[in-house]
Formats: sequence, C-alpha cells, structure tokens
Amino acid sequence: MQKFTHLLMPAALALSLSAHAQTRTVTGTVLSASDKSPLPGVSVIIKGTTTGTSTDPNGKFTLPIAAADNDAVLIFSFIGFEPTEVRVAGRSAIDGVQLKEKVTGLDEVVVVGYGTQRKRDLTGAVASISAEQVAETPIARADQILQGRVSGVQVTQTNSEPGGNVSIRIRGTNSINTGNEPLFVVDGFPGAGDLNSINPSDIESVEILKDASATAIYGSRGANGVVLITTKKGKAGSNNINFEAYTGVQMVRNKYELMNAREFAEYLNDVREQGNENSTSPLPLPYTQEQIDALGEGTNWQDEILRPARMSNYQLSFNGGNEGTRYNLSFNYFDQQGIILNSGFQRGTVRLNLDRKISQKLSFSLSSQVAGTFEKRAFVNSSGGSNGGVLLDALRISPIIPVRDEFGQYTYSNTPLPYVEDVGNPVAYAEKAKDHRTTGRGLFNVAGNYEILKGLTLRLTAGLDYRTIQADVFRPNDIFLGRLNNGSGSRSETNRYSWLNENTLTYDTKINENNALNVVGGLTFQQFYGNDFSASANNFFTNTLGSDNLALGANILTPNSGRYTNTLASYFGRVNYRLFEKYLFTFTMRADGSSRFGKNNKWGYFPSAAFAYRIIDEPFMKNLTAFSDLKLRVGYGVTGNQEISNYQSLARYDVGSYASGSNRLVGLVPLNIVNPDLRWETTAASNVGIDVAFLQNRISVTADAYYKKTTDLLLRVSTPRTTGYNDIYLNAGSVQNKGVEFALNTTNFNGEKFGWNTNLNVSLNRNKVLDLNGEYERYVGASSSSLFVGSGLGQTSVLRVGEPIGSFYGYEFDGIWQSTEEIQASGTRTVVRPGDPRYRDLNGDGAITALDRTIIGQAQPQFIYGVTNNFKYGGFNLSVFIQGVEGTDVLNLNRYELESGLTSTNKLKTVVNRWTPTNTDTNIPRAGSTIRRSTGIVNDVLEDGSFVRLKTVTLGYTVPKFSKVVKSASVYITAQNLVTWTNYSGYDPEVNSFGSDNLSLNTDYNAFPSTRTFIAGLKLGF
Repeated sequence: MQKFTHLLMPAALALSLSAHAQTRTVTGTVLSASDKSPLPGVSVIIKGTTTGTSTDPNGKFTLPIAAADNDAVLIFSFIGFEPTEVRVAGRSAIDGVQLKEKVTGLDEVVVVGYGTQRKRDLTGAVASISAEQVAETPIARADQILQGRVSGVQVTQTNSEPGGNVSIRIRGTNSINTGNEPLFVVDGFPGAGDLNSINPSDIESVEILKDASATAIYGSRGANGVVLITTKKGKAGSNNINFEAYTGVQMVRNKYELMNAREFAEYLNDVREQGNENSTSPLPLPYTQEQIDALGEGTNWQDEILRPARMSNYQLSFNGGNEGTRYNLSFNYFDQQGIILNSGFQRGTVRLNLDRKISQKLSFSLSSQVAGTFEKRAFVNSSGGSNGGVLLDALRISPIIPVRDEFGQYTYSNTPLPYVEDVGNPVAYAEKAKDHRTTGRGLFNVAGNYEILKGLTLRLTAGLDYRTIQADVFRPNDIFLGRLNNGSGSRSETNRYSWLNENTLTYDTKINENNALNVVGGLTFQQFYGNDFSASANNFFTNTLGSDNLALGANILTPNSGRYTNTLASYFGRVNYRLFEKYLFTFTMRADGSSRFGKNNKWGYFPSAAFAYRIIDEPFMKNLTAFSDLKLRVGYGVTGNQEISNYQSLARYDVGSYASGSNRLVGLVPLNIVNPDLRWETTAASNVGIDVAFLQNRISVTADAYYKKTTDLLLRVSTPRTTGYNDIYLNAGSVQNKGVEFALNTTNFNGEKFGWNTNLNVSLNRNKVLDLNGEYERYVGASSSSLFVGSGLGQTSVLRVGEPIGSFYGYEFDGIWQSTEEIQASGTRTVVRPGDPRYRDLNGDGAITALDRTIIGQAQPQFIYGVTNNFKYGGFNLSVFIQGVEGTDVLNLNRYELESGLTSTNKLKTVVNRWTPTNTDTNIPRAGSTIRRSTGIVNDVLEDGSFVRLKTVTLGYTVPKFSKVVKSASVYITAQNLVTWTNYSGYDPEVNSFGSDNLSLNTDYNAFPSTRTFIAGLKLGF
C-alpha cells in the first residue's frame, strides 16, 4: 500500500502543476464613477459562466481565469449602478474600473409637452410607462399599454374584434356631446390618433399628462388628458440588431349556453300552445313528441362560427450610431386571426428614426413611419333585426337545422316557418360575405435644433400625417342576408391628412447655485384636410366579381363624395423656475384659434399654474432617515375641448331630391342654424398631490386628489319645430368630476439571484351633471329598435342634474305574475297574463307607464385598480398583472334577445326553467311573453359588471451567453385573460357595443366575444 502511495504522489503533483499552468489570476479595483471611491461588494463574473467573485471593502478583487482565454469578458454589477463589461485582453491587472450610477427614480427624465423634465422637478400629475413595462406583455394596439397600469386612467376594450377600438377616459367623462378621448402625441406630433397603425414594439416610453397644470400646454385639446408616445431611437457607441417573434392561439373566453335542438322544439310547441289559446285560427304544433325525442343536441352554432385563432408577430430592428449620427430602423409584421370565421387583422410597419449632429450648435432629427393595415371584419351589428349578422344569427337560429344540407350546400335560412323567425345561416354569411378595410398611413416629423446662445435653443419642426382608408363590402345574392336586394356591394375611399409646423424657443439656464430657469415659448400651425367618395349597387346578376365591378349591379345607387378642412393656430409659453432645488414653480399659457368655432369666438385662452415643495430637501428631514423623498404638489389650470365635427357654427346644406315624373330633381336642404358665438368647452381643474418614498426608494407612493368642472358644454339643444330644425349646438351646461388616485411601488426583494417588485394603482372618480341648459333631465342612450315593441322604448339612460353620466333608466323588476287572481287583486290596469314579468308601479296609478321609470344602475365604476408583480430568479423572470373594475353595471341587451325577444328564436338554456303553471318558482317569464320588450329598459337584464381579471402572466428565461455573435437571447410564454372572476353572464363584462358613445356606456349587444390567449416568443440580440 505504501509503495502504491509513492507511485500516486508524483502523478498528483503533475496534475496540480498542469492545472496551475492552465489558469492565471486577474486582479483589479472597482470605483464609483462619480467620486472615484472604491466600491465593496461588486459582483465580478466571467461572462457566459457562473465563475466569479466580489470586491473586498477596498474595492479590490482577485479572479482566476483560463490562461489561454484572452477573449474573456468580465461583467461588473452592483445594485444602483449600471452593469459594465470589460475585456481581459491578456491583462493580469484591471485597475480603475468605474461604475456609473443608474439614472433611476427621481433623476429619470420624462417627456412633457414640448420638452423634458426630471421626475424630481415635476409639479403636475404625470405618470410614465417605460420600455421595459411595454415589453412585459405582447399587445396588439399601443393604447392597450395603459390598461390597468396607470392610476386615473380607465381603458375599456369595447369589443375584442381584431383591430377593434378601445375607449380611454382620463379622470372621468367631461363632455356629453363631444369627444372624451385624450389627445395622443406621437414623437411630438399632436392628434396622431388611430393607434392601430403604431407598432407597440417601437415604443420607448409613454407619458400620461393628467392634470391641467400638465395638459394646459396643449390648450384646447388638453381637457381629456394627453398621452405622449415616444418611439425608440438609436444610442451612440453600439450597433445592435434585435429580432423578436411570437406566435400564439386565441380561444373564446366564454359562451352563451343556449337551448339544444330538443329543448328548442319543446319551447316552440309551448309558444304555439299559448298562441292557440286565444287564436281563432290555431296552428298545429310544429313537432310531435316522437320527433322531439329523435332530435338530440342538434347544431351548436356558436361552435360553428367560433374557432381557435392564430396570432403572430415578427419584429426586426437595427439601431446604434456614434456621437454624430444615431439611428433606429425597424420592420414589423403582425397577423391576428379573429375567433369568428373569416375575420382578422394584419399590420405591417416600417419605422426610421434618425438623429444627426451637424455641429456643436446644429442638429436635426427625423421620426417617420409607414404602415399598412388590412381588416377582415365580421358583421356583428348593434342594430339587430332583419339585418342579422354572423353573431346575432348564430345565437337566435334554430339548433334543429344543420349547417349544410344533404348535398353539402349551406342551408339557406331558418325552419320551420312560420314557427321560427326567418334568419340566415351565419356560417354561410361568415364564409361568403366580404367586409374588408385597407388602411395606409405615413407619419413623418422632421425637427431642426440650433443653439443660438448657450442655453437658448431654437427648434423648428414640420410634420405630415397621411391616411387613406378603402372599404370593400359585398353580400352575395345566394345567402339569406343578400336576398332583399339580390346581392349588394359598395366601395369607398377616405383620405385624411394633416400637416404641422411648430416653432419653439427654449431657454434653460442655472442662474446660480440656488436658481434655475427653463422657459419654452412657441407658435404652431396645424391644418387638417379630408375627402371621401363612395359608391354602391345592388341587384347583381352574378357574384363572380363581387364589388370589384359595381356595374354588374342593375341598380346603381347615387354616389356620395365630400371634402372638409379645418385649421388650428396656437401660441404658447411655459416657465419652470427652481429655487434652492426645493421650491418648484410652473406657469403656462396657451392661446388657440380654431376654424371650427363661430366668428365671434375663434380664440380661446388656457392658463395654468403649479407649485411643488420638495420637503425632503429641508435640513430637518436629514434626521428622518426612513424618508427617501417627500414632495407636495398643487396646481390649477384651464383647458378646452373642440372635438365636434366641422362647420357647426356655419350655415350648412345637404343634398335633397324628389321625383318629378321620370326626372329626379336635386336641390339643397338647410341643415343647421348659424351660431357665430359657438366656442370651446372649458374645463377648470385643480390638483393636490404628494410623492413620498421610504427606505432608499424601495417603497414609493404617489397620491392625488382632483376637482374638475367643465362649463360651456358643446351641447345639442332641441329647437322649436317652427325653426325648421331639430337642434343646435350651444355652449350650455356643466359637468363635474372629482376623485382620488393612489399608486404604490415597492421593491420587496432585490438580491443578486432573487428579486420581487410590486406596482399597485387604485382610482376613484365621481361624475355629476350640474346643468343642462335649464333642463332637469333628458332621455338618451342607444339600443336596438328591433328589440322593443313600440317607439321610444329603447332609450337606455337619463341625463339628470345631480346624477352621473351613464345612469341607466328603466323599470324595476318585481317578480312574475303567478295567477289571474293575483293580477285582479293588484288592481293593475296593465294587460298581463300569469307568467308575465311584473314591474313596480312607483307612482301607484295602477299601470306601468313611463312615469314608473327610475335610475336603476350606473355605468361608471366605483373604482378601478391594477396590480403587477414582477419576480426574477437567476435567469428566470415572471410577471403577473391583475386588473379590476368594481361597482359598475352592464346592460345586457343580448338577454332581451335570448330570454324574451322574438318568441320564435332560440333562447338561453335558462329559459328551460321558464314559468309554467307547474313551475312557478322562477324569474324567467313564460314562453311567448313579450311584456319585457313592450315595456322598455328593465333592471332584470341589468347586471353587475364588476370583475377581477388575471390579465397577463408572462414567464421568461434569459439564456446564458452561448455565442460571440448572439449578444442576448431570451424566450417567454404569456397567457392573457387567463381567468376572469365576475358575475356577468355575457361574453365579457368589459364591453360597449356602441364604442366611445358617451351616452350609451356599458351596453352589450352583439359585441365581438373576448378571448383567452396563449403566446410563446423569442428575443435575440446581435
């Protein structure tokens, strides 16, 4: 054994010497770049490995690396500092590595109107979303970034159709008859709406200006808030290629549970039996019991028109540059199928952002994008009736008939007549009809900057936003919905463009150690043009060319064309003054002149002032070490709203015609009364806020309280019939909004391996109508006239002084009439039968009339909130985003259709439990009851629309470096709308079938169903 040990010792020594020869030691020191002090605890890791060390209390380190690896790269990282990479390049000592402090928190620069500011210097209510937050989840539209992530901002996906719109409200609803959407400013170009054509992957940051102090710089367009979108630019010192791709599948989140074939046949028999009771010409029952027993489940039409739908996105970008030139060039293609057959949305974009420094004083920049979108739209109309539609007809067509007949052809329409409503085959409509929309857009903004004197800079910009929209609709004559006109087709083209010129002077100087001044002044000129053309025809003898040749239609309808222009000229100025780094003052003034308003009121003036006090910088705060920041803010300002259509103050005429024998005579018909005094809506708003942070900014809180009063509403007011007009736009009435907002950001753990941070925001807004030009109330709100028997029954809401906009107005449900004796004992004068719904007689006159209506619910929520938790562990990261809306009601008009609409269409499964003489313990009316439809809006179809949604869950993994070519690589999986907790029975509680209509909020009728989405993606950097 001893001899064997002696033999092993030389071998072990040889191995040890060999290992020592293959490694060498690298030493060095790490310093802070700001004060050159040594940094202890800095992590030093060999890139692409787990081998590493950390610096000692004197900032020194020692690290063994492979002797032959001259390409080794060391990564230096430390909390609060920017990571730095250093190539060893054969050196044994690397001294003086300097780490720069991260520009985070209060020193971050955010975009404000016509400039930038440090967060610490803000006096107004401004929220910011970074590129990292934008990248957390794949989204289809840029405005979806705001959903649930910013306090005071309510974003509603009005329907889930690919390319569908969202509605955005910042601090409530200000207006009644005008727009309530915020002003979008993309790379300095105001009014650049239609965010469908903006590629979300190109966005660097989003700033939301919420209070009047921040928005007054945009004057007549700032009353509803301002959203500033800044796209990515190149950075000096590196050239990068980035590629991202993801693909996924969407599935319908929820479906209506409808009657199957057997249940519907029994229902039709029940309806017919009740109809025969009082009929002098009774009809036989449509089905025998033997036929019913043989039916089974039948056709599930929702399953036939709804499908799993693919979604994919591809992004390739090139960015970088040097001190003289910086560039960012990106290409994007997005393709989203709709879950309804033959629907979808495609978008392609090319963006070039270029910054060029000509000299020390002169530079210019270009922000440009060219985009094209293509929509295949499913016909999901909100008017109902005989117009039908893919979704509506799928809900009401009989489950007894098949999709195709015995010959493989689409069944044409519903059967058996006259027992069922005559509607068409929704699958045939989805597959054979066409509703396409193609949009092309170019957005260009060029700016030149010249430093006249030190601190004084002149900036000149010129921009163009051009959009062309082509619509192509065709309904062939071999489907049910094309039968009335023997096929119909239409083509239209709309062109919209605006050009912008802005000229600003900025003076930024630090007068001395205690005084700093930033002054911005400028003038802008923006002009909008538009023209459109449309033509249509029907009675086609062939479907071969569709709408490509409208001359194939025997009836060519009168074409239409139009043109418009409007102009906005503005002067503005802003002064930011900083005293002792803790007293912050902001003063703003803007004057806007608009061609939209009357000759006596072309110009409006919008001032604001704000003050912030950085208490944290007071000497007495130094002993309160728990505080990292403490600032109070107060502001007041006036903004405006001009979002009405053109020429409302002028005399307008429309084309009128009549037949004289065989001739068509054309003339002009006056449309409106001249109003030379028409002017802006004016919103005066005050804001008080506090920003506070603790424990070295690990906990930060922002809270704001605000009050807004909008006066001189651009209100449509009825005129006497003797004038010959229906209404006129007047400046009359007022609306109030007040509320509080709260945002909390916490860093719960911030270790080298594990990290966890949380972002929470909660908002409460209370809206109230203060004045309606002397009226106490007016009835408003849209619904489908086909749902209600009788005129004037479909108005869903009331505008009433003292109540919020979006107050649902109707009758209160009081159960089901159980017997003839009960009806007689009640003394009601309303004609009802046992099994009909009963409504409360509030005025006690024995009849259910319009006088018994009352406010039955509210569309505006009590509060909204969002919570995001981000976790990291090693190379893994997990983001969980929850969104919630509480205390809101949704008017489910689909239940009118599917519970007690037309008695001859399919119904909800709940109608199986309808009232019968032997089944009285139910709130579902008897078969054939039309009382609900003939009454109007009732609260038994008004549902709680509150919800908590697990909106997004993203799990990602950063791949360790494996190639000299690939700088970074990561993969991720995302689930969207994973779980929704709600009591709402429809497709989704987040809905509005009437889009951004201020007076028809939270109304659900044939809205495109929402989806649950699963996505897998890859990101590569070169």
